[in-house]
Amino acid sequence: MTSNSEIEYYLVFDTNVLYQAYEKKSDFTSFSFNSTYENVIDMINQLDIYTKVVLAIPSVVWNEMERQIIEKHDELIQSYKSTIKKRHFPEYSIQENTEINYSEYIKAKILEYKDNLSSGINIVNELPIASNSRFDSIVNRAFKKLPPFEGKEKKSDKGFKDALLWESVLEFALKHKNSQIIYYSKDNAFDEFLYNEFEESITDSSIFICKNENEVKKQLEIWAKEIDKYSYQPIEDFDENKEVIDWLKSGDFLVQIIDLNFGLVEKGRLISSTAAHLISIDNIECLTSNEESKKYYIETVLQFEYKLKDGGTTSETINTGIRVEVFDSAVYSVEDAYRIDEEESEI
Repeated sequence: MTSNSEIEYYLVFDTNVLYQAYEKKSDFTSFSFNSTYENVIDMINQLDIYTKVVLAIPSVVWNEMERQIIEKHDELIQSYKSTIKKRHFPEYSIQENTEINYSEYIKAKILEYKDNLSSGINIVNELPIASNSRFDSIVNRAFKKLPPFEGKEKKSDKGFKDALLWESVLEFALKHKNSQIIYYSKDNAFDEFLYNEFEESITDSSIFICKNENEVKKQLEIWAKEIDKYSYQPIEDFDENKEVIDWLKSGDFLVQIIDLNFGLVEKGRLISSTAAHLISIDNIECLTSNEESKKYYIETVLQFEYKLKDGGTTSETINTGIRVEVFDSAVYSVEDAYRIDEEESEI
């Protein structure tokens, strides 16, 4: 492979891309990223650029995902204990293992997972937390409420984590001259303002903020052409979830999302009609499969448009987690749908 040794390529992940939906798939015996990470790895390996593209997992992301799984474990185990206290069955006996400290247990699993990532053919590094030299910049963002500090509904805790992550990326870029960086984040706080800030602060590198796998795919293919235009082969379009994707793009899916009462759609006397649009599909995971049906957890971005009785219109774009059951007769049923803006992705 002919390479351009002067340019370095990095793909940085935000927490909201890698998190697990523990409410729908509660396996607390191990730790892993969701299927999005493997999908990105497959793209890089298909393009044969795995020796050139460095995957960077920020320390902020590792810390957030550790906190997330511990908090969700504690929350769900308390709910579980409350449930089993009220029910007794002669066929079952449930015993608690008090010798396990879950925080220590999962820390070991995370370290094991880190080691496994590093032992593969892909280059995986940890992007360190921004140093003290970036502190003044973070404080300046806080007082001036500059992106990404505000976060949704100006939540200061989320804003701080977003700002810390962004400052880590800026500091990393300053230390890695002539680099190209994909920053993969579903966060709407990373907008044109931050593009402009990066270009003004970092004159010899480029950043591409991608919000879904398709945008990542397009940029990786551009990199592959730059690295070796003669051996470049585009990523195959084969997708084992094609039938699910086709249904998600159908009218049936959008009708179910609007008609079923999941709390996603605004109701009110001033609204005359509602339309739903699928903006992107960000993650598809098969949770269970048997002869009768399959159950999926799917992440999408949906836009709802409302026509008002006074002739006006308004719209809202939200990240959603969706649980779908598919029966053998190819009947799709939305079992649950909920916002993940605040629940998981914005952490």
